[in-house]
Amino acid sequence: MRVLKLFFMVAIVFGSMSLVHAESTVTPIGDFKIDKYLGTWYEIAQLPNRFEKKCIAPITATYSIDPNNIDKVMVVNKCSRDGDGPSIADGIASFVESANVGKLEVTFLPKYLRWLPVGYGDYWVLYVDYEKIALVGSPDHDYLWILARSNNVDQESINSVITIAKNQGFETEKLIFNYESQHYESTPSAQ
Repeated sequence: MRVLKLFFMVAIVFGSMSLVHAESTVTPIGDFKIDKYLGTWYEIAQLPNRFEKKCIAPITATYSIDPNNIDKVMVVNKCSRDGDGPSIADGIASFVESANVGKLEVTFLPKYLRWLPVGYGDYWVLYVDYEKIALVGSPDHDYLWILARSNNVDQESINSVITIAKNQGFETEKLIFNYESQHYESTPSAQ
């Protein structure tokens, strides 16, 4: 029995060490200004994920302060679904640390289930130019989005955020771009 306990303790320690290492390479911005981030953003690219499988452009995310709780951010994600019409997901985001750190968690659970301690995902702002482009990801590297204030952003800005994502350990070669344009077809060379 002692050996079994020791095995589990060692597994927990090593498991948490690898988790800390994986998360340590992803860094949210420390000078986040939610008031400048509010409004509508177009999804330019994303790492593949199950909840956007059928979505086609335009895909948008609109952020606003919750009128019932100024510490919460309301999120409305919209996309078109090929043959199925539009899809709208309403969610709520909360700051994990403080309002000036771009580390949030978001849920799209129905309002009556949001009290549960499950169903929340990491939403970390890794870079933002509030007028042009943002990079959002998760500390486990599973999720990554390039967002922009319009559906037409210059290649230099895209290359810049792709480089930031690469430097934080994301597999940027797997990005799916939402707009057909030579603007978005290439990614920067390895640096």
